[in-house]
Amino acid sequence: MSKGSIAFLTLDWSKTETTTEPNGCAYYRCWLPSIELEKFGWKTEVAYPEYNPTLGFGSYVSENVANYGWDIIVFKLIMLKSVAQIMEHARPNQKIVVDIDDFYEGLQETNLAYKNTDPEAHPENNRDHYWKIIDLADAIITSTQFLYDFYTKEKGKTNVFLVRNGIDLDRWRRKQDYSRYLPTIGWVGALPWRSGDLETLRPFLGEFLEKNRLPFHHAGHIKGLNLDITDLSDIPKSIKFTHEPRKIISQYPQMFRKIDIGLVPLNDLPFNHAKSTIKGLEYTAAGIPFISSYSPEYEILAKQGVGRVAYNEEDWIFHLTELQDPKTRKEEIEKNYENVKKMHTTEVRGKDWDKVFTSILDI
Repeated sequence: MSKGSIAFLTLDWSKTETTTEPNGCAYYRCWLPSIELEKFGWKTEVAYPEYNPTLGFGSYVSENVANYGWDIIVFKLIMLKSVAQIMEHARPNQKIVVDIDDFYEGLQETNLAYKNTDPEAHPENNRDHYWKIIDLADAIITSTQFLYDFYTKEKGKTNVFLVRNGIDLDRWRRKQDYSRYLPTIGWVGALPWRSGDLETLRPFLGEFLEKNRLPFHHAGHIKGLNLDITDLSDIPKSIKFTHEPRKIISQYPQMFRKIDIGLVPLNDLPFNHAKSTIKGLEYTAAGIPFISSYSPEYEILAKQGVGRVAYNEEDWIFHLTELQDPKTRKEEIEKNYENVKKMHTTEVRGKDWDKVFTSILDI
């Protein structure tokens, strides 16, 4: 017997000539939860949003075809004026939930999302409508303690829930590290959606790489982009620097193959304090030890035995130096992996999703 039905509705998709796939946010916060929830007896679907004045919100199937009758609707990165107006003036007989895993209130102008959600530039689809949708929702699900505290304490919201991200270990293959004492340092990410993060590496990274003759690899390069990671982080021209383009979610694990030590540089900002540890979980799934700048979530993760946190320049150099030792890397890879397997897989997180949606259905 079904516990109920949940439609995850999002516009966060990538289209290629042959396929349509969720982007990272929709993948981790819609696609994977949907799979796990079905194991607990929920009927689920992930789709583009549709609306019928009589039937409420539904999931898009094809032109003029949609599935309706969902008990719970979960909006992921929906910022449409039309949705905000529907919720304000014609509330359907459904529980409306907004899943939040980014702190849009703390967006920096350097982050492309600031421009892409600007109310003046995008009057029909922007962060003002997003905040109104959040205000009108029956419940909010957050991915970090920072976001949970913000909406409960700062915004005074009730019916706020916390479900951290989990990693689907089964689709990842741990790489073999043959680099010995000359490991490749690397970062996986796209530069336009950063908040001055790579610049935090400037004081030490280039000198460290040059001194130790270490190569650097960037996975997530966007062709034609004016920004360059070597400029932002002051990596000297003498360093062997390689890069590869972004990949869609089904090919995403391939982007980790050339890295032996992963970096998670984060500028010290509220926006980054609200971030989850998904990058660290991905490095771990790929068999890569990693170092992160301080953030509340990464500090928690490190205390659980996963990854390293650098609080200052000296910490970064210390951790990078230690991880040059292949034996240290091997031991850390195993430790990180076993702790993630116990505490941060999608299977473990599925129990949290089930508990939260059971509570939401009872609201």
